[in-house]
Amino acid sequence: RLAHRTTVRRFGRTVHLFAPLYLSNECVSVCTYCGFSATNEVVRRTLTPGEVAVEAAALRARGFRHVLLVSGEHARIVSKDYLDDCVRAVAAVMPQVSLEVQVWDADTYRRLVGAGCDGLVVYQETYDRDVYASVHLKGKKRNYEWRLAAPDRGAAAGMRRLGIGALLGLAP
Repeated sequence: RLAHRTTVRRFGRTVHLFAPLYLSNECVSVCTYCGFSATNEVVRRTLTPGEVAVEAAALRARGFRHVLLVSGEHARIVSKDYLDDCVRAVAAVMPQVSLEVQVWDADTYRRLVGAGCDGLVVYQETYDRDVYASVHLKGKKRNYEWRLAAPDRGAAAGMRRLGIGALLGLAP
């Protein structure tokens, strides 16, 4: 009750809406639950930074002020430079830009903050180590500890908004 009262006093009765903007479904990881999984036979597509700017402007024209940039895990295609370019393109028209992409080191997060990113969302999917290992079969995402510590690295880099999450139903 105290937490609720404090939240309402500080932020008011608000709902924070964001629009996801999918940058790429390219992925090298194999995760049993994910549509982006490398083994899925789907058409792969990565937007150019120019296309990202057009999409961000369209979302802004529809009233969105907060965007979550989403991608699969492919460090060569969805590289630090690519993310920097995309964040800059979106930050030019949106007051709030967050990421839900592969996890990075603090220096990369610091660079993305400098480009205009102020939020990070990390879906750990499950906090049960055994289940985590059983659903993450290949790729950097298998590293439970590295992913779990990503919000700390984001905070250290200056991310103002941090979010974490789990997928319900992965464990019996």
